[in-house]
Amino acid sequence: MIAEALRARLDHVAVAVGDLDDALAYWCGTVGAGVVAREINDGFDIAQVRTRGGGKLELIAPPPGGDGGFILDFLARFGPTIHHVTLKVADLGAAIDTVRAGGYDVVDVQTMSRWWREGFLRPTQVGGLIVQVAWTPEDDRSWARRIGTAATAPTSGAPRLLGATLEHPDLAAARALWSLLGAEIEGGHDRFVCRWPDSTLDVVVRHGDHAGPVALRFEGALVDAPEGFGVPPLDVG
Repeated sequence: MIAEALRARLDHVAVAVGDLDDALAYWCGTVGAGVVAREINDGFDIAQVRTRGGGKLELIAPPPGGDGGFILDFLARFGPTIHHVTLKVADLGAAIDTVRAGGYDVVDVQTMSRWWREGFLRPTQVGGLIVQVAWTPEDDRSWARRIGTAATAPTSGAPRLLGATLEHPDLAAARALWSLLGAEIEGGHDRFVCRWPDSTLDVVVRHGDHAGPVALRFEGALVDAPEGFGVPPLDVG
């Protein structure tokens, strides 16, 4: 298991979208989420929004005027839906060593940046979902300040993002993986919940014939969800 000293926590859920401006207009203008930060990275445009209660949703899109690379490939295969979840840790190297010692691959490791270092578990080993393990010296406020984003707060009536729901045909294998990733597991034989200390979000894993993400879960209603603006299937409580 990722040691308690590494302080693993689920930081955000990411969805792929076709157009970031349209997605932000929906999530912030219609839903009432607040902007955390926005920037253009190598090959993709990215923004994070915060819902009531602190849960963060990341929106990733092809860059304006760019080729879009992996985002376009993902959208062509799956449409606008959940792309990955991100676990932040205090020691990336130790976390990667722990995951690899547990029998899982960590690929596309990047440790050169001063601001963001990361590695990824293979979706085929996780169960149809990309899991990013990352380290950063910044909190959301310092990130926004460094890149010049005008952060905003969610409205008081905005829905609350609870987390993501996944399906997996082998819940014993899924339980072992998420336990290794530092989650506290609660639940029975056909469904369990993964929670991390200091995280407002969780991951629900339920039994299904095919592995992969199936829904975002919200407390409160989402209205007028237009196709293509980063709205995967929803489970609204």
